Amino acid sequence: PDCMAIVRAISGLGRSLNITTTAEGVETMDQLERLRAEGCNEVQGYLFSAARPAAELGGLLHKFARRATEAA
Repeated sequence: PDCMAIVRAISGLGRSLNITTTAEGVETMDQLERLRAEGCNEVQGYLFSAARPAAELGGLLHKFARRATEAA
């Protein structure tokens, strides 16, 4: 519907300007797949993690890096 038209427009603008686009508020795998299909470069939201205090950021990044290494 209209929301995907907005995603397409913003993603297309980002590609045209050669800038990264970030979608916020991603909560489901369906949303993630649709955003990837439309060319969105980056996503964030509860699908990945709830908001965390700054003091926890280092541990969270380490955890994600370890997962990426294991998946490779």
